[in-house]
Amino acid sequence: MSNKKSIIAAVDKLNALSSQSPIVKGLIDGGLSLIPFLGSAITSALDTRSFQIFEHNSRQFALEVKSLVDKLDESKIDKGFLNSDEFVSLLTEILARNARTYEHEKIKLFAIIFVNATTFGKSGIPFKEGFIRIIDELSPTHILALSVIYKKSLNLPKNDKRNYQDCVTTSAIADEIGVSTNRVQAYCEQMIRFGLLRDHGIGFLDYKPGMYEMTDYGYEFAEFLRTETYSIP
Repeated sequence: MSNKKSIIAAVDKLNALSSQSPIVKGLIDGGLSLIPFLGSAITSALDTRSFQIFEHNSRQFALEVKSLVDKLDESKIDKGFLNSDEFVSLLTEILARNARTYEHEKIKLFAIIFVNATTFGKSGIPFKEGFIRIIDELSPTHILALSVIYKKSLNLPKNDKRNYQDCVTTSAIADEIGVSTNRVQAYCEQMIRFGLLRDHGIGFLDYKPGMYEMTDYGYEFAEFLRTETYSIP
């Protein structure tokens, strides 16, 4: 079996196993359905709507993976990684988080993280689960804002001392993605918590809010999404 087919087969196999939902079976067997008022409603939701969402998301994830793999040069795939425990762990983590999202763009991003993780140069990066959690916990608009900062940062001057020309402002980001500056600032503050950005004015007496720059980890995350299969928006 080729490396490309191995990736797709792994997705299909784990999807099939997960669809049997031992979690739901365990909850029902444990007497959840007997809880007054809530029990039947919970088990009904788990048994119907959750399965529909899981099935839809899993199918979309598989389609996205197949599309990305079709465009990928097979010589770029790290066959050793495909046979590793980390590969299985990464796929399990992604499918679990992918199962509960309601945004198609997140499904696409999960697929990109997964496929890129199988390639030489990316497969050896430690704690790729951190990137998965970023996609899971932030919105596609966060990632879009980050991509604006990333692209603008590539062309900014780098100085030893702070300069207002070597950062990206909330107004510049807002103009690019079409949301208010207040919302952009909230997005950026949330991304600071993930270590993707830093507040450009911290530590200076003339502090001004709304100016941000990429951290090394932020660059690593953005670069992880940039391969021959995909470039962040």
